[in-house]
Amino acid sequence: MTSLPLDGIRVIDLSRVLAGPFATMLLADLGADVVKVEPPDGDETRSWGPPWWGDAGDRRSAYFASVNRNKRSIVLDLRTDDGRALCDRLLATGDVLIHNYRPATAARLGLATDAVRHRHPRLVVSTVGGFAGAEADRPAYDLLAQAVSGLMSVTGEPDGPPMKVGVALLDLIAGLECAIGALAALVGRRGSTASVNLVEAGVTSLTNVLGNHLATGAEPERHGTAHPNIAPYQSFEARDGHLVVAVGNDAQFARLLSVLHLADADGRFATNAQRVGGRDELGGWLGEAIATWDREPLVGALSDADVPAGPVNSVPEALSTMGPEWVQELDGVRLAPGPLRVDGELTPLRRPPPRLGEHMDEVLAELE
Repeated sequence: MTSLPLDGIRVIDLSRVLAGPFATMLLADLGADVVKVEPPDGDETRSWGPPWWGDAGDRRSAYFASVNRNKRSIVLDLRTDDGRALCDRLLATGDVLIHNYRPATAARLGLATDAVRHRHPRLVVSTVGGFAGAEADRPAYDLLAQAVSGLMSVTGEPDGPPMKVGVALLDLIAGLECAIGALAALVGRRGSTASVNLVEAGVTSLTNVLGNHLATGAEPERHGTAHPNIAPYQSFEARDGHLVVAVGNDAQFARLLSVLHLADADGRFATNAQRVGGRDELGGWLGEAIATWDREPLVGALSDADVPAGPVNSVPEALSTMGPEWVQELDGVRLAPGPLRVDGELTPLRRPPPRLGEHMDEVLAELE
C-alpha cells in the first residue's frame, strides 16, 4: 500500500490510557503521523503488565501495545514552562490535537480548547472526557461509565447481578466518536472542535434498549444472551459446546425449524411478536432439540439453510479464523491490524508501539 487516506496529516496525541489512544491509533492506521506526547513517567498503561513485549524495562505492556501502534513517542513535562512552550511549538505543526485531560487540568496546562484555538486557529481539537457538563472534572474509567450509563444494568443473566462487558467497550466507543469528530472537522473546517464523554457515549450506545424505555417507560431487564426485541436470538448448548442462533425474521425461523426437524403445528411461534412473548417456552423447546446435535454439524446445517448461526469461540479459536497472515509483527511485537480495509487491503503495521521517548530527537529536529 503506497498511499493511505491521512498521509500528510499530523496528529498531536496528548491522551493516555485507552479512549484517546484508541482514537489516535485509528488515525495512525489510516496514515496520519501521530506524535504521542507522554509525561516523564509515560502513559500509565506502559506499566499495566505483565505480559510485556520484549524486556519489561522497555515498558511496552501488551495493553499499551494494543492501542499505540503506528505512533512516535516523545516526552514533555507539561508542568514546566519549557515543556508547555515546546508543546506549543509542536501544536503549531499539527492538524489535529487529541487529549483526554479533564477541563481543570487542561486549563492548568494551557490546553483549554478556546486557548489552544486562539493560538492555533487552524488546529482541530477533539477531546474525550468521562462525564458531561458540571461533572466534567470528575475522574472516570470505563467501568464507572458502564455502571453510570446503565449498560451494566442490562448486561448479565436475568437472575444474576449486573455485569460489565468483557472489554472496555465505552472507552472504545468514545474513542471511535472522538476520531470521527476529528475527521469531520478536518473535512468540513466549519466546527474545528469536537468533544465526547464516556457516560453520554454509554447512554446513547444503549440504542434499541433506550428506545424501548423511551417508548414504554418500562425499565429494561437483563436477558443474558437473548435480545429484548427478537427471538430466538441467543446462545444454546449443543453436545460439545455453545453456539448462537440469531433469527431476524419469520422466514429464517421457518428454516431453523426445518433444520431441527421441528414443526410449529399450532402456529404459536409464527411471528416475532409471538416468539418474544413466549421466549422462555420457545427457548426450552429449541434448546432440547439443539442439545441432541454436535456443534459443528449444526452450525454447518444452519449456515447451509441461510440461518444466521455460529459457534461461541474462545479468543484463540476466533483468532484462528482470521488466517495465518492476519496478525502482523514488527520489532518483536505481534498485533492485530485495524479492521478497516482501504482499497481492499488491511492497513499496514508501519511502526511498532514506541518505547518511551523513542522519537524525541527526530521530532525535535523537525521543529527547527
